[in-house]
Amino acid sequence: MTGAMGARAATRPHVVVLGHGAERTGPPILLGHLLRGLAASHDLRLSVLVARGGPLTDEYRAAGAEVHVVAEGREPLEPLAAGLRRLGAAGVAARLQGAARGRTAARIAAPDLVYVNAATPPTAALLHALAPPATVPVLLHVHELDVGLRDVLDPADRSFLFARADAIVAASDAVADALVNGHGVAPDRITTCPEFVDVAGVSPLPADAARARMAIPVDALVVGAVGLADWRKDPDQLARALHLLAARHGTEAWLVWIGGDPTSPDGLRLAGEARRLGLTDRFVHVPHTERPDRLLGALDVFALPAREDALPLAALEAAAAGLPLVCFRTGGVAGLCDRGAGIAVEYPDLDAFTGAIGALLADPALRREVGDRAAALVRAEHDLTVGVGRIAEVLDHLLGASAP
Repeated sequence: MTGAMGARAATRPHVVVLGHGAERTGPPILLGHLLRGLAASHDLRLSVLVARGGPLTDEYRAAGAEVHVVAEGREPLEPLAAGLRRLGAAGVAARLQGAARGRTAARIAAPDLVYVNAATPPTAALLHALAPPATVPVLLHVHELDVGLRDVLDPADRSFLFARADAIVAASDAVADALVNGHGVAPDRITTCPEFVDVAGVSPLPADAARARMAIPVDALVVGAVGLADWRKDPDQLARALHLLAARHGTEAWLVWIGGDPTSPDGLRLAGEARRLGLTDRFVHVPHTERPDRLLGALDVFALPAREDALPLAALEAAAAGLPLVCFRTGGVAGLCDRGAGIAVEYPDLDAFTGAIGALLADPALRREVGDRAAALVRAEHDLTVGVGRIAEVLDHLLGASAP
């Protein structure tokens, strides 16, 4: 324990964390890593306030945090609020939701620091509900790029979060660039703390076992990714790339998409695109799983087709598992590729994306070489201890600056 945290150990500084949910997606997962790391290295009182519950609440409690959940559904008071909106009573629904947030926030002891994990409508609403005094520092951790910051976040919420934050952590260089160049945030307010994973916890099954689970031949070439099958992740692009790879180069590779719901509109759209492209016999969509890392052993290449993605934990886990990466230059994974972890191409150059996948599939030695570099890079720069340490330095500085 060092700095302000050590000096104030007798009073155990109270850090309140705000999150949009506790589902197994990027920012909530990273929060679990952070809580475990802080519990092991600092004497803090930790409270977590999330807009909606999920499976990670137990992990947060196991790390010693007090956990407060506004609602178990995706929104407070659902389905009542949804019914009111359908009846044209959106204002009533909003007031009910606001009251639920206020009641939950009122149960939390006064904070010494507020850590806002993601710039989202729910976290902005929770910060309004908590209403910490101006003397209490607020750290905003931004995991979002333009879609999240401009298209999802209301301008008033965005302005509120940026103005109230005493410091901002950016999840990657791409996020920092978006904040400075797209939203006018002063560079000296931003600290880039790249996303991180628990490298020791990444444990893929052997290739034959992982492929057997998905009925994929042991000798097949397999390309895949992990995440929701939504517009932002754009899995259709990966399907098109594998279609071009077969049509132009005669290389038939399997497409594995891990995550999301195959029966959802996004899942059905992806299945339809795979069918139209002639990939039906070489396509597997695995529903959301608690341990996607176990299936990474089935892949030869991890190819991220996203329109934008700050620095997905799934890509870091794939790199930690020794997989070479392919991506568009639409987020933080390109930085990993530029340091030897794979190949990044300009968006939306599908021919270049296809060529990068093909080059790796055609050369097993190159795949091993690039995969080894990817694993070494993640171990050195994106492991839990390193990532927690970076964020803890920012917390320590803010707590020290606010100490009486």
